Amino acid sequence: MINCEMGAEGAIVDGVKTIDDVKEVSGVFGNYDIIIKVECSDIEDLRDIITRKIRHLDQVKCTTTLMCAN
Repeated sequence: MINCEMGAEGAIVDGVKTIDDVKEVSGVFGNYDIIIKVECSDIEDLRDIITRKIRHLDQVKCTTTLMCAN
């Protein structure tokens, strides 16, 4: 889940869509601005996607991660 600067949602959605392991992206209303579904093989890949790809996008204020184990 991403919080971003006001008005930056479209640019962030476009940037996130270029990340290979991102499967779904949705703009939402409420406590968060964007929700992303990521599928990857291990925790290290997830950490890399969050810290080096998503959080480095311009105007991302913060992220919150929820993990599902199937």
